[in-house]
Amino acid sequence: MWASNTHNPPLTNNEMFDALDDVIGEQNTYDENVNEYGDGLDTEFDALFKELNTELYPSNNWMSSLNFLAKLMHIKVINKWTDSSFDQLLEFLRVSFPKENKIPASYYEAKKKLRNIGLGYQSIHACINDCALFWKENSLMQNCHVCNESRCVDKNIKGKKVAQKVLRYFPLTSRLRRRFSSRFTAKDMIWHNIGRSTDGMMRHPVDGKAWQEFDNRYPNFSKEPRNIRLGLAVDGFNPFGNMSQTYSMWPMVLTTYNTPPWLCMKESSFMLTLLIPGPKSPGKDIDVFLRPLVDELKTLCTDGVQMRDAHTKTIFTMRAALLWTINDYPARSSLFGWSGQGLPIHVSGKHPSHGGVKRKRAASELNWSKKSIFFELDYWSSLLLKHNLDVMHVEKNVCESLLGTSLMNEKSKDTPKARQDLEKMGIRKNLWLTKNNKFYQPHAPYSFTPTYRERFCKFIRGTCVNQYKDRKTKLKKHFDKERGHDNTERAKQNPPKGIDPEAWVQVKEGGVPQHVEGWRDMHFKESS
Repeated sequence: MWASNTHNPPLTNNEMFDALDDVIGEQNTYDENVNEYGDGLDTEFDALFKELNTELYPSNNWMSSLNFLAKLMHIKVINKWTDSSFDQLLEFLRVSFPKENKIPASYYEAKKKLRNIGLGYQSIHACINDCALFWKENSLMQNCHVCNESRCVDKNIKGKKVAQKVLRYFPLTSRLRRRFSSRFTAKDMIWHNIGRSTDGMMRHPVDGKAWQEFDNRYPNFSKEPRNIRLGLAVDGFNPFGNMSQTYSMWPMVLTTYNTPPWLCMKESSFMLTLLIPGPKSPGKDIDVFLRPLVDELKTLCTDGVQMRDAHTKTIFTMRAALLWTINDYPARSSLFGWSGQGLPIHVSGKHPSHGGVKRKRAASELNWSKKSIFFELDYWSSLLLKHNLDVMHVEKNVCESLLGTSLMNEKSKDTPKARQDLEKMGIRKNLWLTKNNKFYQPHAPYSFTPTYRERFCKFIRGTCVNQYKDRKTKLKKHFDKERGHDNTERAKQNPPKGIDPEAWVQVKEGGVPQHVEGWRDMHFKESS
């Protein structure tokens, strides 16, 4: 709640009451056992309502203690304060305000007060070799049933045991329920049904063939406009940045396409659903970690769940379907099962004796490494568009690899293993590793020498591309503004700051040039 848009105005006491009311309605769909004042739902919610009517300190009648806490937590999230710094701030505020104040003593206590308003997650233990999850029927096992690896780091210690690998799963149903339980977001969940393009232009996925094909094939699903269409974005990243430590963590993010295009791509519309830990990428074993999400998607599609629509004040059965995934090439290879990194043995896990080795593919074999877990969804095989490539991400990866290989930095693909592959293939002997006490990697003609590397970096640093773009934009914006005021005498006499007067005369007489060459003819002065 407090991690919403940073431009939203702070909550008033009435808005805070509305937010609590929406959450209560979400958790009590049928409004049973509730009196006219909202009491009887939960003693903890009763305590929150009581906190909402409690003054922050005596004689403060403009802000309740709960409203103050919600605003403070909001500021912490958007500014990425650490827990320790927040603890220090709370300690300072407690001694600065009157003694009878209701400010919590620590971040832990503040989070404990608001935990019923937020949405939690499940911690699911996983095998260190990615063979299986200790979940459902395997939840009581202490060793992996595939490779027999221990579930815990040290199972002989006393007290609470620490798992070797933990998957964080953020249940989808509760997050979709929150969308409909708020009167502010529920009304946007049917936009796709009333906001379709009428001129043949595609402005939203609802105008595409894949969406329309799905609606035609499953009319019972499409006749309820409040049923959810989802997209799943998957990719790995190193949380330690460019540090020497190699680590690959894989978040999976869902977004709802029911809302208009200016909302469905906003950060506030994204729902983190899985956080797959490292240190290695899941690769072909990603289906092991997708199991909780796929099971929930199957339930949401076939049976549905009861929802309370806060906008229409009605109860309905909501169903949801995953329309496609969005990823780059390596992630697509993992999700779809088309291997681009050798042909692994078809057994789950990275243990050497359970699928952790690769072999060369025979000419008669196809490059399929598995059947994707998404085919367990009844509708998946009939989807027109199953996987979308994130073109901008692919371009970024290619650019980073090209520059990294040229500059021979940490992003370089010219690694010792790549040189060994050249030797195995019997090509480019001049690039093979040579051994003289230790292995030596010969310099490749496609990478810079130290001298040229320094010259290239100086050239990039000295380019004025961004400066040139800024001035071009400044010229166009100023011209558009003045053209809207009928080219007054002031506009004719006063060119924009940083623009040569002669160039400004050409713009006034001939209009803004339409081509890049026209812009190059302009003479820009260095702005002071």
